[in-house]
Amino acid sequence: MNKVLLQWALFSFMFGLALSLPLAAIHYQKNSSFKGIFTNYRKLKSAHLDYFMQALSAAFVYLIGFAAHIEFAAYILIPFIFGVILNPTILLLEATPYIRSGWIRFIYRCLRATSPASLLFAWLAIAFLFLPTYMTIILLAVILISGIGILTFLIKRRSRNEVGVKITEIE
Repeated sequence: MNKVLLQWALFSFMFGLALSLPLAAIHYQKNSSFKGIFTNYRKLKSAHLDYFMQALSAAFVYLIGFAAHIEFAAYILIPFIFGVILNPTILLLEATPYIRSGWIRFIYRCLRATSPASLLFAWLAIAFLFLPTYMTIILLAVILISGIGILTFLIKRRSRNEVGVKITEIE
């Protein structure tokens, strides 16, 4: 089953290579027909690099399994592969104007809601399988402290916005 990781890593790598063609056409040829399809050059470049990064991460997970002589469970591999392929696809869709309407908008919103969460779940499951107990505790502490920091920031920002609304209502 771990061999599937290498297959998807190769697919992601080859997709990143294929994206270099429209990227080069937009960058070097100012009147490229690709500019009509990919209106956001920065997002296209980010998708191109993220496909490479995800290929590297899939190969890394394969090496972890190979070195530990284990087969990853399906509950880890399926969300991981889903995230490896579709997380960069979010950036690729953002590079086009098609995400504003139709069924592509629906697909884009579904991917934004599920793909990063599935990738995070898979990485956390892999970390909990292989990290020693003290490193797992440190990882959980960092996640907890980060979550508290984000919630504190959001609460403070919301209270500042409510105060701003009240002040403008009085004026």
